[in-house]
Amino acid sequence: MNEQMNEKKIRWNISNAMACVYGALKDSKRRIKKTKQYTTAMKRLTNLYKLSQTQIWIICIVCDKYIAYRDSSTMRDICNIIEVTAMSIMSWRKDIELLIEKGFLEWQRGRDNFQPVSDFCESLYNNVEFIPQSKKEVDDIDFLNYFAERYEARRGEEMSAYAIQRELRQYENKHKNLGMIKRVMDALEDCNHRFFLYDVTHDVLEGGESNLNSTIADLYDGGRRYSVATEMMEEKHELFQKGLIEFTKKGNLSDATITLSDKGKKLVLGEKAFLFEESINEKNLIKTDSIKEKKLFYSEENQKEINRLKNALQDEKLKNIQKRLKDDGLPVGVAVLLYGAPGTGKTESVMQIAKETGRSIVHVDISEAKSAWFGESEKRIKKIFTSYRNACEVAEKKGELMPILLFNEADALISKRKEDTSGNCAQTENAIQNIILEELENLKGIFIATTNLASNMDSAFERRFLFKIKFENPSTEAKTSIWMNKLNWLDKEAATEFARDYDFSGGQIDNIVRKIAMNEVITGERPAINDIHDMCKSEKLENPNGAKRVGFCL
Repeated sequence: MNEQMNEKKIRWNISNAMACVYGALKDSKRRIKKTKQYTTAMKRLTNLYKLSQTQIWIICIVCDKYIAYRDSSTMRDICNIIEVTAMSIMSWRKDIELLIEKGFLEWQRGRDNFQPVSDFCESLYNNVEFIPQSKKEVDDIDFLNYFAERYEARRGEEMSAYAIQRELRQYENKHKNLGMIKRVMDALEDCNHRFFLYDVTHDVLEGGESNLNSTIADLYDGGRRYSVATEMMEEKHELFQKGLIEFTKKGNLSDATITLSDKGKKLVLGEKAFLFEESINEKNLIKTDSIKEKKLFYSEENQKEINRLKNALQDEKLKNIQKRLKDDGLPVGVAVLLYGAPGTGKTESVMQIAKETGRSIVHVDISEAKSAWFGESEKRIKKIFTSYRNACEVAEKKGELMPILLFNEADALISKRKEDTSGNCAQTENAIQNIILEELENLKGIFIATTNLASNMDSAFERRFLFKIKFENPSTEAKTSIWMNKLNWLDKEAATEFARDYDFSGGQIDNIVRKIAMNEVITGERPAINDIHDMCKSEKLENPNGAKRVGFCL
């Protein structure tokens, strides 16, 4: 408003000139008496605003109603003022749109009502030159906001689905050069499907999900709602078939909520999609800084394999390796299987590899990956890999290292596939394994699985793992080193004795060390060697003589 006040004052009265034109138009049936006053007024107005005769007529009529009643106008209002039929001034609709584009008028309550912009009215009150504000280029957010506002408003305006869709098709076509619109139009031929996608996208940008029933009601009328709802609930709709939307909650129609899938976000939002993509749950993310450094002891053969893996996962080397593999047309992902007896250090090895290579770990809870609901487990597994890919992309954009995806104790997921698939459970397990096999085939990151039962692993998984490292109980020499590392006050002779007498894994030695620590806290004294032998004898469920222990041991 202040800027308008500083504009050039007009020597003649603009409002009087517009009133003269309005007076000539009223009840004229477009047979206007071109008096000297009318001719002068029209010449001044057309020169001032650089508008056509028809456009000057329109703003005179619209401004008169707005100033008198603070109300917007319609085409019917203009017809009534001039006393003409709507058909006779159909072409004026284009002039109204041009006046809106030039910044003189603005739409109100949809595209049937229009009124002068406030700055134009202000210029009339102050009799100053009106310079329309430069139009802001419509961006993706503006476009989606417009769609959402129009769908929200159409009920109050009692617009049919056909009328609102026709209006929005015109708006979409007007902005078809926007990158978002190009991508969506290339992917979806049906405009109703595109509009549904825009509506859901707007909810995503607002930080929410879309109620399926409400979204369908926004876009469709009558029986069409039922058919679309059926397609959606059965996931047969094109948007589901192409993986662009997904349920966040299914249940019945009134409770069902949907959102964009990560694929849908990439399609609609393009390079900004990563800002809205579902990332890894913080509780499943083990950051490298939180991993405590530990010294691990391996056999000579295992140490070579672990060193080779650590070297491969160093950032610069991994990038060079993946570039070489890509150039040779080979899969670029690094899939690793650590297998062997429980307590042999498989999980801790992953932790230390991550620590040494500076990578975080995305730890998958296998129990959470499975659902009692038919079809849900497959979606959860798929989501794990999708979220991991997103985490890798976000890490790259932030200049961080690619994390490691860890399936710990993955026996249930990579075991032999069921031959008898008559039951739902067998079908689900096989479907899950097919998903994992496909994901490993297309892996671009780092995947590590640990298992105690490699002998039960399905053969299809074997070739997917680039590294396969077997963990066995440590040798006597390695166990001696472990005992001395864990209990630095233990001499080599005693450590060797424990290593020779008890075939323990590293995990079992850890248990003895914990018991010793507990004993020191309780008694205030370090246990004697004989006491440690007693602890060792009670560690396994079978005693040295082969008899099974019964009951509980405190």
